[in-house]
Amino acid sequence: MGNNAQRPIHVATHLYKLYNEDNVLLGTTQLDLPEIAMLTTEVKGADVAGAIDMPIIGLVSAMSTKFNLRTVTKDAAKLMDCDRQHLECRIAIQVVEDGKHIFKQHKFIFEGFFKNLTPGKISVGETQDRALDFETIYFKEIFDNEELLEVDKLNLIYKVMGVDKLEAARQATE
Repeated sequence: MGNNAQRPIHVATHLYKLYNEDNVLLGTTQLDLPEIAMLTTEVKGADVAGAIDMPIIGLVSAMSTKFNLRTVTKDAAKLMDCDRQHLECRIAIQVVEDGKHIFKQHKFIFEGFFKNLTPGKISVGETQDRALDFETIYFKEIFDNEELLEVDKLNLIYKVMGVDKLEAARQATE
């Protein structure tokens, strides 16, 4: 075995926990993260060979986050309040670095509004498979203490690796 450092191997999500704004743990079985899709416009004309579906920088389509639950809980039921909710998902990612297993934190921060409940099913000895859907208006992803992406729809912020792609657009409209 050589002494050369190898690139890290990101193995899997080891554990995760979802917390509400009061830092209360919510028992979820799975989170379906929102798709981050830019609004686009078709660009075509004499100076374009065909058409381009051009992204509009930092303007993001509706984002939906789905929280899947085993059963009903009072804390999860509070999420159906129509007021803005703040949730944090803290994840331990198992990584192999230099031949050793370590854990790195991966975090998602969501803010949004409840929009849909799927109560699930009722069957003896089984989970209910409930689901709550949220319209996500704020989304931040952090890995190993580094901000990867921040989308704040109401404050016109779209940051990638800490660089605000909409800062010049906000300044141009002041």
